[in-house]
Amino acid sequence: NIFFTFTGRNNAQSINQTSAPRLVLQGARVVLECTYTYTGSPYLYWYVQHPGKAPLLLVNSIGQKEHNGFSAEHDQKNASFHMGKAKAELTDSGLYFCAVSDTVNKSTLHP
Repeated sequence: NIFFTFTGRNNAQSINQTSAPRLVLQGARVVLECTYTYTGSPYLYWYVQHPGKAPLLLVNSIGQKEHNGFSAEHDQKNASFHMGKAKAELTDSGLYFCAVSDTVNKSTLHP
């Protein structure tokens, strides 16, 4: 089993994620849900933090939409940025979180 946990970040806007820890069988499809409330044009990010490691940027809504089998789609109409992977791997275990920003730094475009 692969263990996914989730957390949200709130900077005067709101991010809502799948809240409960999720166990996924190796090789199974996984979808991590992220919806937001934001005025304007937000930039969205998915990060993972593996035990004992710093957070790692996986994908974002402005350039890097795929990484290591994970892919995300920004649906502005439904205010969502869900991320999925067709076949989960043991090395995917970690803490996943979605973030929103109203600005972007060039260094955040490519993980």
